[in-house]
This record gives sequence, C-alpha cells and structure tokens, in this order.
Amino acid sequence: MAKRFSTGRIKTHRVYTVWEVSDVLGCHRQTVIRWIKHGGLIADTSSKPWLIEGRDLKAFLGARQTKARCKLALHHCYCLGCKAPQEPDGKIADYVQQTPVSGRLMGLCPSCGTLMNKVVRRADLEAIRAKIEVTVQKANPRLVSRVDPPSNVTLEQEAKPHGKAQQG
Repeated sequence: MAKRFSTGRIKTHRVYTVWEVSDVLGCHRQTVIRWIKHGGLIADTSSKPWLIEGRDLKAFLGARQTKARCKLALHHCYCLGCKAPQEPDGKIADYVQQTPVSGRLMGLCPSCGTLMNKVVRRADLEAIRAKIEVTVQKANPRLVSRVDPPSNVTLEQEAKPHGKAQQG
C-alpha cells in the first residue's frame, strides 16, 4: 500500500535536492528518484544534484493522494486486485455482524474473482439491500456472550492447603 506523505513540511518557494526531499518526507531517496523517472515529478535533471521546486513537489503529492482516494457507492466494494470500486458479482454479497452497530460486507469481484470486503453500518444494510441481494451470516460465536456460566465453574473456592504447609 502506498504511503501517504504530509505536505506540511514542504516549503512552496524553496528548491530541494533529492536527498532533502527524502529527509523531509521520511522516505528513501530511491523513491524520489523513481518518482522523477517514472512517476511524473518535475525536476531539473540537467545537472547534478537534481533540483525539485517545492510547488512541483506539493502538486505531485497532492495529485497522488487525490488519485488514491475514491468515493464508493453504498453497495460497492473496493477490489484490491483491480484497484477500482466494483459491484459484487451477481449482485450478491454476505454481511457478517462484527459489532452491535457495524459489520463486514463481502462479495466477489466480477472482473478478477477476488474477495472484496467493506465495513458498513448496520443502519445502512436496508439501503444496500435495495441495490443488491445481501445474506446475513450468523455472528462469530466467540463474540456472543454467554448468558449462563459454564457448568464446571464453581463460585465457591475450596480452601486448599499449600504444598509446603502439609510437610511440616
């Protein structure tokens, strides 16, 4: 997963070298070089050291972050294989309750067949059911509390003498 870099420490009117950019962002210098060669970061590569303007660096990082974000429709899940929001294959998904107010919506990607997951609120489940068919699965039994204690637990403890006390 791509790391999100903070643009707060980058000065717009300053010119940076590759080393300075890697120090400010906390990444490896090879990452910055890769951005210049393949990723579209504008830099003056006519002489050494390569120089990067602060405004170009801020614009590049801002474009990376907005490209990485996507707004999902309520009934869509994000497929990590396709790197795109998808509606579950066959408009069928499963819902597994995780907390009293939320759960996980699971479905298969129609393009690559990868399992997609999305955390949704229980209140939104009816709106999702209007768009796709949702099967509610049973909750994990470990999450359900027991009403009565197990039968092998006694509430009264017997006084057991200590091992060394018996020898005396």
